[in-house]
Amino acid sequence: MKKLVVGSERELASRSIIRELGGVERVMMCESGILELRELAGLKDTLVIVASPHSSSKGVPSLSVHTTGNFGPAEFGGEERTLSTAPALYIGEALRFMHRAAEGLPYQVTLEVTHHGPTPDLPMVWVEIGSDERGWRDERAARVAARTIEHLLDVEPEGEARIGVGGPHYAPNFTKLTLQGMNFGHICPKYAVEWLDGEMLEQMVERTRPEPEAVVLDWKGIPGGRRQRLAGQLEGLLRVERV
Repeated sequence: MKKLVVGSERELASRSIIRELGGVERVMMCESGILELRELAGLKDTLVIVASPHSSSKGVPSLSVHTTGNFGPAEFGGEERTLSTAPALYIGEALRFMHRAAEGLPYQVTLEVTHHGPTPDLPMVWVEIGSDERGWRDERAARVAARTIEHLLDVEPEGEARIGVGGPHYAPNFTKLTLQGMNFGHICPKYAVEWLDGEMLEQMVERTRPEPEAVVLDWKGIPGGRRQRLAGQLEGLLRVERV
């Protein structure tokens, strides 16, 4: 599969990360915003690795990895009820490498759930630094992100994939499992479970690569009234594991 590193000229974090890349030829700096990336239109059969800012009102220094999609309304780019393709093995590889590369830095390293746009029919890994301007300017964080991207360009990971449901946005249980060796494609958080019907579950499965072997439920991180209903929806679709 071809691989392409993408950033937005509008984003300080993108520019910081791209500047730290050494000798990488396949880089596209887009004029459109990071939640649009209109220049990706027409691209096929390409793993897109996005050098992106992470933003949070709390401003916690963060290094994070995720893929994109909207389980419900498209409040931050992309199409409503549409997921991009989640390359689970690359997401897992990115988080584990980033965790090692960031050792000793005052940064939280975390997996994030599937969220925001754009939502093209492409495998997408977002490698992010933040959570405010201090993080976007920090050469140490940018260097970790750049080394992570370079690693993804060099590897062809193998293994099994899973999808996840439940828990908060920063997915502590799924982060822990990923650092232990699991690989997650799409993750639907607790706040989006209300939109997780049969159609969206099928999208989670169909748009995770490779095809997921199981769904992991963060059982306590799923609203009580939806646990049994969700278990029923999953019956016959995938093996169910609980944490």
